[in-house]
Amino acid sequence: MQPKILLRIAAFAILLFELGHTLGGMIFAESRGPEEDALMASLAAFRFDVMGSMRSHHDFYVGEGWYLSAALAAMLVICWQLSRSTLESPVLVGRLSLVMAVFFASSAALSAAFFFVAPLVTSVVASAACGAAWWRLRSA
Repeated sequence: MQPKILLRIAAFAILLFELGHTLGGMIFAESRGPEEDALMASLAAFRFDVMGSMRSHHDFYVGEGWYLSAALAAMLVICWQLSRSTLESPVLVGRLSLVMAVFFASSAALSAAFFFVAPLVTSVVASAACGAAWWRLRSA
């Protein structure tokens, strides 16, 4: 399969990850009941100084969620742009595809250890597609 197509497959997998995380985890997330509500209130109530700013564990939890959404959006755009540059800059695209493959392999491992199947599957697909693109471009 052509590296361009492989990188677009990766971009599509990242898009699914992005939509699932942002819509399901950040925008339309629903409470799982009073126990979770109490836990989140507790995380928000305990505030502490971090480098001159008062923050809570809830701030970090929400902030990291949005940070991941932003990072996935950037990775999606990077993959799509790489797919458009396979003929003009095959060596650079190959190197960056390898970086993306390693990143999403790490994401898959973290998803397996700490999260659930949806981010695991999308990360595996993105990693495999980026790795295959790198493999195809390695001798360019």
